[in-house]
This record gives sequence, C-alpha cells and structure tokens, in this order.
Amino acid sequence: MAKPPLSGQFHYQSFYNGPIQVRDGKVEGTPLLAEPWSPVGTLDVATTESGEVVGRLVFPSNGSLRIPNETVLNVTGRVIPSTEHSQTRVELQGEGMRAVYQIHGWFVPDTGRVVGTVLCLAGDLAKRPVGTTGAFILFPKN
Repeated sequence: MAKPPLSGQFHYQSFYNGPIQVRDGKVEGTPLLAEPWSPVGTLDVATTESGEVVGRLVFPSNGSLRIPNETVLNVTGRVIPSTEHSQTRVELQGEGMRAVYQIHGWFVPDTGRVVGTVLCLAGDLAKRPVGTTGAFILFPKN
C-alpha cells in the first residue's frame, strides 16, 4: 500500500490579513495582506490507513512574531479522500498552551503540498483575536 499523503515531516507556515475597511465601495488605507502569522514550523505527522491523523507541530521561538520559546501543538484530524467533485483534503485541529486552531486544507496534485485556511478558536499564540483567520501552507521537509 502507498504511504498516506500526510505522513512524515512537513514545513508549516500561516499568514493573516488585517482588517479591510470599505467605504462607498472603495478600500480605505492599505490593508495588511498575507502577513506572516506564524514562524515556519515543523509538522511531524502520521496518517493511518483509515485516514486518522496524529502529530505534533513545533514552532521555534521567534520574537518578531511573538511566539513563546519553542511551542508544540498537538495535531489531530483526518484526511478525506478525493471524490469525483473534490480534491483530497484535510480537517485538522491543533491544540497546545491554551491555543486551539481549526485547519482545513486541500492537497495540491503532484506536489505533496497542502494549502488552505486556519481559524483561531482560542488563545492565539501570537496574541491575535479569537476568530482570526488566514491561509497556511504545508510542504514536505526534504
């Protein structure tokens, strides 16, 4: 049997957008777009044949992004196989140090990469408000 698509070590980074103010149909100011939310972390993960995912996401300390000394999130969830109408995707949750994140993404065909969205449900490590959302990328660590 082939190795599950989300097994091994991956680089992880997330990005956020600042608030966008629109008045009379025009954007006011210069909103922040795709600003680093997390430093590059390492996801060490295993996926069972049934698609259950278990792993750890480790971030190094990085003062510029307000991440405490090395930080570990426990990651659980599942890989959902592709269908006629959808790419293979992941539904994950990361938890640690009172922080909780919901992570949904899709595998980019033939690349080993996963891209998608992350939502802070509680206690963001970078001190952003609960409800902050952004983009993330996972790519194999070779």
